[in-house]
Amino acid sequence: MRTMPKDGGVSSSLWIDADVPAYDSAPESETDVCVIGAGIAGLTVAFELARRGVRVSVLDDGPIGGGETGRTTAHLASAVDDHYYELEQKFGEGGAKIVAESHSVAIDYIEAMVRELSIECEFERVDGYLIEPPGHHPDQRRVLDRELVAAQRAGLECEMVSSGPLPFDTGPALRFANQAQFHPMKYLRGLAAGVVELGGKIHTGVHVQSVDKGQPLTIGLKTRLGDGRMLARVAIDCSNGAFTSQLNLPLRQAPYRTYVLAFAIPTGSIPRALVWDTGDPYHYIRIARGAQGGDVLVVGGNDHRVGQGTPEEQWGDLEKWTRQWIPQVGQVVARWSGQVIEPADYLAHIGRSPDMEHVYVVTGDSGNGMTHGTIAGLMIPEMLHGKHPRWERVYDPKRSHLHAAGTLLKEATQSSAPYVDWLRPGDVKSVDEIRPGEGATMRHGLHLIAAYKDANGECHMRSATCTHLRGVVRWNTAEKTWDCPCHGSRFDCYGRVLNGPAPSDLMPLEAPAHDRSPEPVDKRRKVRDEDEVATDAPALIPVLPMEREP
Repeated sequence: MRTMPKDGGVSSSLWIDADVPAYDSAPESETDVCVIGAGIAGLTVAFELARRGVRVSVLDDGPIGGGETGRTTAHLASAVDDHYYELEQKFGEGGAKIVAESHSVAIDYIEAMVRELSIECEFERVDGYLIEPPGHHPDQRRVLDRELVAAQRAGLECEMVSSGPLPFDTGPALRFANQAQFHPMKYLRGLAAGVVELGGKIHTGVHVQSVDKGQPLTIGLKTRLGDGRMLARVAIDCSNGAFTSQLNLPLRQAPYRTYVLAFAIPTGSIPRALVWDTGDPYHYIRIARGAQGGDVLVVGGNDHRVGQGTPEEQWGDLEKWTRQWIPQVGQVVARWSGQVIEPADYLAHIGRSPDMEHVYVVTGDSGNGMTHGTIAGLMIPEMLHGKHPRWERVYDPKRSHLHAAGTLLKEATQSSAPYVDWLRPGDVKSVDEIRPGEGATMRHGLHLIAAYKDANGECHMRSATCTHLRGVVRWNTAEKTWDCPCHGSRFDCYGRVLNGPAPSDLMPLEAPAHDRSPEPVDKRRKVRDEDEVATDAPALIPVLPMEREP
């Protein structure tokens, strides 16, 4: 057993205390179903397939849960973050009922797995409360009134109460019964053991570089032993960023960073419940068990688009907000950030890929990744057996998004705006300006370089061009990562890809000579004469494709 490493940045979540096993990093050459990603979605899908006797292999370039499952706050809610009255507007009353039903069933499934596999993961049923933000304007009460009617119409057990369970006057709140919470990594550890016991294979330390069309599909791999391949009848992309869809899905969803703090609090001083507010940006709260015992208050929020905010300031603002409204909190015992993928119409994309035959995708968690990932585990194995789950329509990745045209246009504008970085100077003019342990972009001619200086003062340089749609990455000093502000791809300080949709690492650079600028090792363009200089800048800024209503 070994402690879960930090595979999404340098911060450590509250769940880091869970030891997870290291799995074999030498996968077999063929399988029936290849599941890419060993988070809650990938392992739930794999468990249900293995239970049906399917030969399944799970591949992950980090440890199990090393991506976003290990960075969640583990709310298990059928009262989803996006309001039911808004879901009704986009999917109708019938669609809203399916959303409520699917998330409720997902929580029931997790509870059943905890019993069936005897998983000690601190699972417990709690109530959920939607409140207005502290210092709210009276007009915001209308959100609660509208949500109460819509949630009840969707079939949830919901009522208006005089206040939420926090030590300040929240005003009226909506109480949702039968929500839940758990320790996500302890649950994942038990689920992974169940996959292996049923004959499924799990391989960690294996990066999937590509999925090539055909039957069987060819899965391009990179392991510690070098490059390889695996043949599979079906591939299921549970990588969160949907790297198998390079254009369709990234243009229909937007990546956000969210920030979390865990505070020591007196045991029993705040009731165990899930709480979230209607603010923008909003906040979400729960009580968890500390690593040394006692209660811990987990507070999250301050979301912003990936690469387009000020990450180093978010935790400070979150701590200030918490201490202002909940002054009895003690010291901060953990802090971390995570990635939230927001579809334009709020619902996850789960099902057949819009781009490739025999490929399925799970993406667009929309702040409810634990239940959306579980929903995927219930849907996709049924679909592979020729069935059509009644939830399939609302989660279909191929669905029309015209009912969210305004959001699509807004997010597309935010995704395209950062391409002007190609016209700007770098953050610094030389590596001498970079402090040890930090990174910055530099311009050399028409090339932009992502330069990281390690603790020993050695500088590591990569192309600053994102390997997805050629945006310019920006340094995230909070997590020590390179983040693409266009579509949310992320890379570690040395350029290793952490989050899709980018399929590969930042391109390494040749060591620069004193009289020329660094160039990519893989020179993909030819220079016609000595006066023509290649550039990494994109030829086109991608635009949103038009859709037709079916």
